[in-house]
Amino acid sequence: MSKIIKLPNLEAIKEFVKNAEELGESVLVSKVGFKYQIDGTSIVGMIAVMGEKLKVECISESKRFQEILKKYKISSSENAKQKK
Repeated sequence: MSKIIKLPNLEAIKEFVKNAEELGESVLVSKVGFKYQIDGTSIVGMIAVMGEKLKVECISESKRFQEILKKYKISSSENAKQKK
Protein backbone atom coordinates (compact mmCIF):
# COMPACT_ATOMS: atom_id res chain seq x y z
CA MET A 1 0.00 0.00 0.00
CA SER A 2 1.35 3.39 -0.97
CA LYS A 3 -0.15 6.85 -0.24
CA ILE A 4 0.90 10.45 -0.86
CA ILE A 5 0.55 12.66 2.21
CA LYS A 6 1.80 15.93 3.67
CA LEU A 7 2.60 16.41 7.37
CA PRO A 8 2.33 20.19 7.79
CA ASN A 9 3.58 20.67 11.35
CA LEU A 10 5.27 19.10 14.36
CA GLU A 11 2.00 17.88 15.90
CA ALA A 12 1.16 16.00 12.69
CA ILE A 13 4.62 14.43 12.67
CA LYS A 14 4.33 13.37 16.32
CA GLU A 15 0.94 11.75 15.61
CA PHE A 16 2.28 9.97 12.50
CA VAL A 17 5.45 8.67 14.23
CA LYS A 18 3.53 7.51 17.32
CA ASN A 19 1.12 5.51 15.18
CA ALA A 20 3.92 4.14 12.97
CA GLU A 21 5.75 2.92 16.10
CA GLU A 22 2.63 1.20 17.41
CA LEU A 23 2.21 -0.77 14.17
CA GLY A 24 5.29 -2.89 14.71
CA GLU A 25 5.75 -3.12 10.93
CA SER A 26 7.94 -1.25 8.45
CA VAL A 27 6.73 2.20 7.47
CA LEU A 28 8.95 3.71 4.80
CA VAL A 29 8.66 7.36 3.81
CA SER A 30 10.29 9.25 0.96
CA LYS A 31 9.92 12.72 -0.50
CA VAL A 32 8.07 12.49 -3.79
CA GLY A 33 10.65 12.43 -6.57
CA PHE A 34 13.54 11.29 -4.34
CA LYS A 35 14.88 7.74 -4.10
CA TYR A 36 16.03 7.80 -0.45
CA GLN A 37 13.70 6.42 2.21
CA ILE A 38 13.21 7.41 5.84
CA ASP A 39 12.04 5.14 8.64
CA GLY A 40 8.54 6.37 9.51
CA THR A 41 9.27 5.79 13.22
CA SER A 42 12.19 8.25 13.23
CA ILE A 43 11.07 11.58 14.69
CA VAL A 44 14.27 13.31 13.52
CA GLY A 45 13.96 11.87 10.01
CA MET A 46 10.32 12.91 9.77
CA ILE A 47 11.02 16.45 11.03
CA ALA A 48 13.51 16.78 8.17
CA VAL A 49 10.66 16.37 5.65
CA MET A 50 7.99 18.42 7.44
CA GLY A 51 5.71 20.17 4.96
CA GLU A 52 6.96 18.14 1.98
CA LYS A 53 4.87 15.90 -0.26
CA LEU A 54 5.64 12.37 1.00
CA LYS A 55 5.15 8.87 -0.32
CA VAL A 56 4.35 6.43 2.50
CA GLU A 57 4.77 2.70 1.95
CA CYS A 58 3.41 0.24 4.48
CA ILE A 59 2.03 -3.28 4.32
CA SER A 60 -0.19 -2.81 7.37
CA GLU A 61 -3.95 -3.05 7.11
CA SER A 62 -4.36 -1.32 10.49
CA LYS A 63 -7.56 0.74 10.44
CA ARG A 64 -6.07 3.29 12.81
CA PHE A 65 -3.00 3.86 10.64
CA GLN A 66 -5.18 4.06 7.52
CA GLU A 67 -7.15 6.84 9.25
CA ILE A 68 -3.91 8.77 9.91
CA LEU A 69 -2.93 8.46 6.25
CA LYS A 70 -6.40 9.56 5.16
CA LYS A 71 -6.24 12.58 7.49
CA TYR A 72 -3.03 13.86 5.86
CA LYS A 73 -3.66 12.64 2.30
CA ILE A 74 -3.08 15.24 -0.39
CA SER A 75 -6.22 15.90 -2.41
CA SER A 76 -6.15 15.45 -6.16
CA SER A 77 -6.57 19.20 -6.74
CA GLU A 78 -3.68 20.07 -4.38
CA ASN A 79 -1.52 17.44 -6.05
CA ALA A 80 -2.27 18.94 -9.50
CA LYS A 81 -1.37 22.47 -8.28
CA GLN A 82 1.99 21.29 -6.96
CA LYS A 83 2.91 19.69 -10.31
CA LYS A 84 2.66 23.06 -12.12
